[in-house]
Amino acid sequence: MIIFADDGILFSSNPNTLQTMLNDMQRYCELWGLKINTEKTKVIIFEKGRHTRHDFHINNIQLEIVNSIKYLGVHFFKNNNWYMTQKRIAQHASFSLHNLFIVLNQIDLNACDKCKLFDSLVGSVLNYSAEVWGNHPGADIERIHTKFCRKVLQVKTSTNLDCLYGELGRLPMSVMRKIIMIRYWIKIITSSHTSMLYRVYSMLMTDVENNNTYNGTNWAHQIKCILDNIGMSNIWINQAGSNIIFTNIKLRIIEIYKQTWYSNINNSPRLETYSLFKHEFTIEPYIDFIKEKKYRIALTQLRLSSHQLEIERGRYTNIERNDRKCKQCDMNLVENEFHFILVCPKFRTIRNKYLKRYYCQWPTINKLQNLFMEKSKRVVTNLAKYIYFATKARLDV
Repeated sequence: MIIFADDGILFSSNPNTLQTMLNDMQRYCELWGLKINTEKTKVIIFEKGRHTRHDFHINNIQLEIVNSIKYLGVHFFKNNNWYMTQKRIAQHASFSLHNLFIVLNQIDLNACDKCKLFDSLVGSVLNYSAEVWGNHPGADIERIHTKFCRKVLQVKTSTNLDCLYGELGRLPMSVMRKIIMIRYWIKIITSSHTSMLYRVYSMLMTDVENNNTYNGTNWAHQIKCILDNIGMSNIWINQAGSNIIFTNIKLRIIEIYKQTWYSNINNSPRLETYSLFKHEFTIEPYIDFIKEKKYRIALTQLRLSSHQLEIERGRYTNIERNDRKCKQCDMNLVENEFHFILVCPKFRTIRNKYLKRYYCQWPTINKLQNLFMEKSKRVVTNLAKYIYFATKARLDV
């Protein structure tokens, strides 16, 4: 039996034993003048596929058997799967996100402050009890996170996720949950070996040693997999006698993700241009120093391939990549970011106005790369202005 404040919970793997425990609890309450609220007392039978039926009573009153139960703010479901749990958490977080959007629409904050607000007001909800269920992919939870990223960057729903994370320097919620789980694991193994928490963990470890992972739901097995996947299996093997440094594991998890992220953007045909200049996983400075919103959005959308150039539009109309020709000129070239910024003759006047002569003459891919990697705030701001006015001229046709 586990008691927290005025809540109590009984566990048993046998229905007869559970009924005996209920009877004992009833007698205890009668002895001390306490009364059990049978309307709020529920029974849940954890099983997969089956629908076992048992009757349980307190003081001859039959208890309701439910398919899900909420305990300490966490939803548990009879199939012992966390899918619906993370879905409920995402639904709750969506209200917090809505309230955050109301605030962001009323005050002007830089991107860093917006992200801090999200982490405090929404992220804390999304990661609630992640110590326990954090290994689940949590697709619904990630959608809340990416919705916020798109709001900050003002890009399309179809924008590549790696671009969203990279442009804002934000880790996916799934990576953050792994870090939370590791922190909790270290807390358990460094706690008193006589505590209930550690004894339950020891039972799970014994199951892992006997290759009993319960189809991957064994929590200790999930911790082992996290450490194995980041090349730190030795920490799991020597956990009893080693001084485990949380920071080292955290940095390794983050570094592994960054390597995966960098590989993804460099192997995606859609991000061919983005991979030219995006080499560091960090928030881009222009997001904060370009104060004019329309110019900043224009630059972001072009960088992240969230635009209306033919190279992008052709993806949705099944046009072959080499046939996505520019309709603004007669050069018979593919209308990609390089062509739009440095080549297309239609925008020559706008180009000469906002870009340096170096970039306007003899355009090359290297020049495009150098332009996007410019450190000068003035040059980057002028690039954003060029993209805005050229896009406007393109749409006026």
